[in-house]
Amino acid sequence: MNFTTLQSTLREMHAMARDLRIWAALGLLGLVVGLVGPFGTFEMPPLARVAYWLAVVLGTSVTGTLIAGATERMLATRLHRLVAAAIAGGIAGVPIALVVMLINVAAYGMWFPPIDAVTLMVYCVAISAAVTVLGAIFGRTQPAGATADGTPALLERLPLPQRGRLLHLAVADHYVEVTTDRGRALLLLRLSDAIRETEPVPGLQVHRSHWVALSAVRRATRQAGKPVLELENGAIVPISRSYLADARAAGLLT
Repeated sequence: MNFTTLQSTLREMHAMARDLRIWAALGLLGLVVGLVGPFGTFEMPPLARVAYWLAVVLGTSVTGTLIAGATERMLATRLHRLVAAAIAGGIAGVPIALVVMLINVAAYGMWFPPIDAVTLMVYCVAISAAVTVLGAIFGRTQPAGATADGTPALLERLPLPQRGRLLHLAVADHYVEVTTDRGRALLLLRLSDAIRETEPVPGLQVHRSHWVALSAVRRATRQAGKPVLELENGAIVPISRSYLADARAAGLLT
């Protein structure tokens, strides 16, 4: 794993950690599974059972996101995205199984015999691969364009605290960093897909790695003799030669 891949993964983990919806969903899942008590855990005392499954859900989710996310990004440039997702999920299943084993050891004193290690490993690898593939499928099938109320569809992908007026899109490894007037968030998709979901916000791609909302541009200037745009949040966005004509047609350059 190279440093860039690790950085991207850590940025994704940080964004997820700030999304209360994710924690609420994981907590609810852990509670429901704890109440059901699968795999023989129903014999545990209720509170111990719920605590056990909350630990399993949270521990495996964090481990799976970290390992599968980093591995998928490493494979994405070499393999079809669904193949990369399946392999990454399968690889992540091994450390996920180890996490469950550690939790089983801690819970053994609560009347829960550990599941057979080989069976557990097979379950974790298969489930992790399936979840990662489903994430790759449904993460890329959200509709482009505006929603029914005229809000850019791209904003629906963002955590609630960052949903605001679109300012800037920038490529960050395999992610797109979306900047609004309420902050930044990373999304795992291509810049071209993200741009399609900015409608109806007037904007322009000014570089192979940058899109700007026209209303966010404060002024055009030059740095080291090259044209750049200064945005209202102070960000400096380069304009590449191939987009100069478009920038002039949009009135960003004279």
